Amino acid sequence: MVHLLTRALEVRGWKPPELARRLCELGAERGIHVGTGKDGVYRWEAGRRPDKPTQYLIAELLGIPQQAVDLDPWPRWLALDPLQQPTRYSWDASGAVQALAEVSGRENITMDRRHFTLLTGTTLTASLWAWLTADPAAAGQITQARRLGETAVARIEERVRQMRHADDVDGGGQLLTESAAGFELVVHLLKDRSYTDAHGARLHAAAADLARMHAWATFDVHDTCADGIFKAAMHSDHASGDTVLGSHVLAFWSIAAYNTDRPADAEVMTDAALSAARGRTTPRVEAMLYSRRARARARAHQNNPAAFADLDQATELLEAAGQATGEDPEWVTWFDQSELLGAIASTHLDLNQPDRAESTFIQAAALFPAERVRTHTLFLARRADAQWRQNDPERACTTAHQALDLTEEISSHRAAGPLRDLATSMRERTEIPAVRDFRERIAATLAA
Repeated sequence: MVHLLTRALEVRGWKPPELARRLCELGAERGIHVGTGKDGVYRWEAGRRPDKPTQYLIAELLGIPQQAVDLDPWPRWLALDPLQQPTRYSWDASGAVQALAEVSGRENITMDRRHFTLLTGTTLTASLWAWLTADPAAAGQITQARRLGETAVARIEERVRQMRHADDVDGGGQLLTESAAGFELVVHLLKDRSYTDAHGARLHAAAADLARMHAWATFDVHDTCADGIFKAAMHSDHASGDTVLGSHVLAFWSIAAYNTDRPADAEVMTDAALSAARGRTTPRVEAMLYSRRARARARAHQNNPAAFADLDQATELLEAAGQATGEDPEWVTWFDQSELLGAIASTHLDLNQPDRAESTFIQAAALFPAERVRTHTLFLARRADAQWRQNDPERACTTAHQALDLTEEISSHRAAGPLRDLATSMRERTEIPAVRDFRERIAATLAA
């Protein structure tokens, strides 16, 4: 029988030296000495038992509740590894439709870590009907015909592209409703209509990205990581046969995870995304994925050189993207030098290097396309935080006001959250007029 620890490593794509490295890094963060190397991991797989402090660290790395270590002996508690739990649905088209249907069309709003019900009812929004009826041939196939053809499928794909662009510009507020409506529509078509295998694959790809956008908008607006809906997106992606699109879903899932205090989960997600995409896609896609893993590693492991190694790799790949002959997927064209610089600056900030963070945010701002208002707002807020950490409240408040100006143009809690946190950190310095003015303004803005 395969040891449970061996299985845990296999599903993550780790070898024993990788587990040993991660344990030593996590132990250093927690103040626990871990002298284990790869040979120690091999001995555990052969039947030895790690001491209790090390078992707690292993549980934390694998996302297993630490109380499991006290309730069951080693290695039995490893059976609670979330990545080894049987999935409720098969990884085929039928299972994908079941997974999608479970998270679509519910009337009540409930949010928790594993499940998320959509915010709309059973009808489409007015804007969705508008784009359907703008193309009578597509509308006829979608609303009346039993069999879907190229016109309807292409129309749905075009709407997905439009929503993706709207998210870059406006944020999650409008996207939350529209992605839910589009998602329900495509799930209905997959369940109740007929189509060729090729059109079915494209519909599953559209459903995967709509689910990804809806889960992302949920995080953007409600600061919640909608695991259930991200997982449904992965099922639909698998049915589409587009493994690289699944890496795209995982990249966004990882951002929601590490921003809701689950950096270890985020690192596992990005590891899987890179394993699935490496060598199968363009340099730009790989660069984006390396940057996401760097962000997760910076959150999970303070002073982790691996985070900057990933950013160096992302930089090399993005430079290569300019000379690459293959065509990038449409969904990754937003990842450019400004986005990479923003990721580098954010990593410096996470590792408490505010001077380097500020200078890199300034470089990123000079390259940002004007329409990416949400990302520009977010990075301005982080730049203000970097200035505050350098004990420069006047400049921090000036930059924060610039970010607040931009929040009035978008519907994104994620962009406003760092400004609220910055105002909270300034509460002991209200004798400074600039601080007082900023705190009063953000209180009024967030209350509106």
